[in-house]
Amino acid sequence: MIDINSTEFFVMALTVAMAVLAMMFGQRTHNPATTVITSLTLNPCITSDDGLIVLQAQDDGDILLLRNGIPINDGDTINIVATVIDDKLTIIEKKGILSPSKNEAKVDGTATLSGLPIDRYHVRYENEFTGQWALFTFANKEGRTASSHLKY
Repeated sequence: MIDINSTEFFVMALTVAMAVLAMMFGQRTHNPATTVITSLTLNPCITSDDGLIVLQAQDDGDILLLRNGIPINDGDTINIVATVIDDKLTIIEKKGILSPSKNEAKVDGTATLSGLPIDRYHVRYENEFTGQWALFTFANKEGRTASSHLKY
């Protein structure tokens, strides 16, 4: 029998406590990342709701991304990089410049995100060139829509 005031008892208790903590806070395995890169189809701005992001579930499993009030110059393009790791979907809006211009305008954009692996996402949307972002959840089931406004 081990005396509870002995060094051996405290060493065993510390070992068991460290093993329990390692199991609780140990590294979890993640699914491999899935990335979709596409460009936004740009149209003249028809709404005054700047910074609105809408995700719409399509019946084929694709996600339609609608983005309102993007400030760009003539000749700029907008690319979307969407990355899924487990249930986290990160969408980054990146600007491309085809021809330099100083004529600034606001446009609306649409893109289709295909081949994303799961149905429910915690979405982080980031605009790389303005620093704005949004957080929201989205269920990719037919007829579902989620929206959010970008903020600083």
